[in-house]
This record gives sequence, C-alpha cells and structure tokens, in this order.
Amino acid sequence: MFVAALDLGTTGCRTFIFDIAGTILASDYQEWESFYPSPSYVEQDANVWWESLKKTIELAIKKSGIDKSEIVSLSVTNQRETIVPVAKDGTPLHNALVWQDRRTIDQVEFIKRKVGIEKVYKTTGLTIDPYFSATKILWFKDNKPDLYQKTHRFLLVSDFIIYKLTGKFCTDHSNASRTMLFDINKLKYSEDIASELEIDLDKMPDAIESGVDIGEITTEETLFDKKTLVVTGAGDQQSAALGVGVVSPGRIKLTTGTGSFMLAYLEKPNYDPKKRVLCSCHAIPKTWVQEASIFTTGAFLRWFRDEIAQEECKIAEEQNQDPYAIITEEAEKSPIGANGLVAIPHLVGAGAPHWDPFARGIIFGIALGHKKRDISRAILEGVAYEVKKNVEVFKQLKIDTKELRLTGGGSRSDLWNQIYADVLGITCIRNVIEEATSLGAAILAASGAGLFPDIAKAAENICKVDKKWIPDAQHHEFYDKIYNFSYNLYDHLKSENIYQKLNKIFQKKDNM
Repeated sequence: MFVAALDLGTTGCRTFIFDIAGTILASDYQEWESFYPSPSYVEQDANVWWESLKKTIELAIKKSGIDKSEIVSLSVTNQRETIVPVAKDGTPLHNALVWQDRRTIDQVEFIKRKVGIEKVYKTTGLTIDPYFSATKILWFKDNKPDLYQKTHRFLLVSDFIIYKLTGKFCTDHSNASRTMLFDINKLKYSEDIASELEIDLDKMPDAIESGVDIGEITTEETLFDKKTLVVTGAGDQQSAALGVGVVSPGRIKLTTGTGSFMLAYLEKPNYDPKKRVLCSCHAIPKTWVQEASIFTTGAFLRWFRDEIAQEECKIAEEQNQDPYAIITEEAEKSPIGANGLVAIPHLVGAGAPHWDPFARGIIFGIALGHKKRDISRAILEGVAYEVKKNVEVFKQLKIDTKELRLTGGGSRSDLWNQIYADVLGITCIRNVIEEATSLGAAILAASGAGLFPDIAKAAENICKVDKKWIPDAQHHEFYDKIYNFSYNLYDHLKSENIYQKLNKIFQKKDNM
C-alpha cells in the first residue's frame, strides 16, 4: 500500500509517492511564476497550480513503477494565506493574492480600527498584517465589489486543489487558522469578527480537522485511480512540523524555503502579551503551535542567485550542480561576520517579531573590498539573526529551545545549519527525509485511510535523525555582538520612521 502527498509551495508544486514506512518511492516537481503588477503586489494563476500539479502526479506515478490502484489515499499541503476567489463551478475569478502580497495595508488599518489588535489576537492567535487571508478578502470587497458579490468561495491553495479533485469546498483547521477569520479556541469561524468586517462566512469553505477522509476522487483529469481517498491535509508549516516529529512539548522546528517558519508544539493555545509570535492550529487535531514567520529568507538568497550570482549559476550548469551549492561553497570562504557586512532580510516587510509591513531589506556596511561571497554569507547570517530574535521570544514564553529541527531546502546547506547552531547557541538537527512537509502530508493521508491509528505516534516512528550541528562557543560569542548590532540597526530605522518616509516618497511618485 502507498500514499501520495501533493505539496503546493510558493514557487512550485511536487507530488510524492510514499510507502507506509515513510520512504519516498518517486517524486516530480514543476515550477511556476508569480506576477508582480507592482513591486509589493504578488499574484499567481490558480489554473497553473492545477495544470502543473496534474503533470507532477502523472510523472511521479509513472516513475514509481507501481499500479495506481495501490495508492490508497492522498493529502494536500500548501503555501498558506494565499487566497483565490472562485465561482460556483470552481472557476477562478481573479489571480490568487499570494501570502507575500502587501497591497492590503489600508485594510490592515481598517481592521485595527474596527476590531482591534487585542480581539483579533485573542480570537485568532494572529496579528493584523497583510500576510493573512482576511485582509486580502477585504481588498477584493473594497476594490472589486462586483467580483466579491460573484464569488462563491474564497479558497486557499489546498482548498482549490481539493475542489478540483472532489468537487467539495472544504479546508482544514490548520489552514483556516491562518485566515484571521477562525476562532482557534472554539475551532470554528468567528462570526463576531466576520460580522464586524462584513465578510460573508458563506463564502468560506467548510473547516474540518486534518487527517479526515473526505471522499474519493471525482475528476478524470489526473492519473490517480478514482477510488483513491482524498484526506484533509494541513498548512505547509504545520505539516512540516508533523514531518519532523514536533508532536510533543519542547520540540521546535525551523523550515526554510521562500520564508522561514519556526513552530513549537502546544497542548493548548498560548498567547504572547506583546503579540510578537502567533498561535495556530496544528496538523494534529486539538493541538496548537506557537509560530514565528520570517517572510523572505530563502527568497533573499534566491534574489542573490538571480540578480547577482550569474557566474555561479553558469558554473553550476556546467558542472550539473545546484547553484545554491556553489553559492554556499563560496560563502564558506568568507569569514564569520562576512567581513563586516550585515544583511537584514525584510524584502517584503518584517514578520515576527516586528510585524512591520513598511520594512525593507538591507545590506549594510558594504565597501569596495567586499566580494560576492561576503554578501551571500551575510544573507545566511542575517537570516539566522532573525531566527534568534524569535528564539528569544519563545524562551520568554516558557518554550524550551534546547534543539532546533531543520527542514526545507535551506537545510541542505551544512554551512547554513552550522551558522544557525553558532548564532543560536543550540544544537541543530536535520532528519533523514528532508521533505518534511510532504512527509507530514503522507502521514495524514495514511491516517485518514485508517493505516495509522495515531497521527503523533506515526510521526514518532517515521522521523529519523540524519545529522547534528553543535554550536562553537567562540563563534557564538562573536555572533552575539553582530546580532545586537543588527537588532539596534533595525530598531533605529523603525523608531525614526525611515521605512515609512521612503514608502511615502514612492507613493507620491506613483501618483505623479
């Protein structure tokens, strides 16, 4: 017996075929484009999600060499918060607004005035930020009222795929808890918040627990056998937490892909009095996660790859290597501290613990003697400083941080993993299966089909450690000094409203 995991990320999608021991038999990947109608707007075409996914499903099944009828069930995991309005027949009415999109600053201010930060946080576990789906739904309501009226459902990425597979409009608690419309205490949509925002909850998909069988496939468009069960999945970060065994108190994971996301296991909702970190529903029913989101970490390195590292990309192509392997190999030649360069990775605003939509990325201290390798190392270290800020917050909230479980594409870099260990002063661990997000979805698929009676125990048995990175005490001491400088640099720019002043200059230019 086998299960499939459909993983729809920010930059593309993957289909994995797993056996029930958690071994990957086959996979396939397709990349897709984001569109930028203006620098802070980020959109995707939902139809491309489906067309790309169908290709990966076909190729993964063919590569696996198994009979498609042996795939018992599947589950979907996805980039969260991204929202697409659809008609009654599931046809997208507009490009999806991606989680990175920052056009909703006006809606953020409206929600702050109308509902209030405290009420939103205590109800949904979230801060009020353009990141979350409710602000995007309000943007449609305010700016495209005819489209809002025509919308039958506002769907997250996995919701759209589930509809295409089954014809049902449903989501899971972990994804719903990232919309800013879901009460994480009552485990249902908040009629109170929706009423104050005048958002019609009938336009939202039904919210049910992760790991629930919702029926067989009804479409003829994929290579799956129509008897394959579709099981509710989870948001990518909760799924990754499950896939590295964050299933009991004291366990924390860090996934680095486009952004970086720290999650700690909680047995009940836990709130930060200063609202720096968030609380969401876990992939394990009736459990929660403390979460810190840093928006552009891997994306910062990707920007470096695409805009600066053309030579490294060419070498990688000639040697049939991953360009990131060449870039990080070069970064290792730069000394700790990147020869005095400090990078702050706020390329689309700052997430936790600052929640500053006006913040922008910085490479500070650059001089004529600096090389590309110094910039790439500064980016790796700058991301680690942002992670450290959130580790410090977790500690204040009585969350143990003795080790960090690393996942995602960023965890392939031994250098980056050692930088995390040295900056944080804690042991960092990578599991055997790097694709923790998809493994988490596979665990849910197997559980929903009755192959595992207990989701948490299944994860415990399947997740195996590959390698550990122990912090170097001298490096940690030196990094602490740069960390403090980086923190003070951001605080100074924030307190002097530098980011907002820059934003206003370009707002005036756009109106010229």
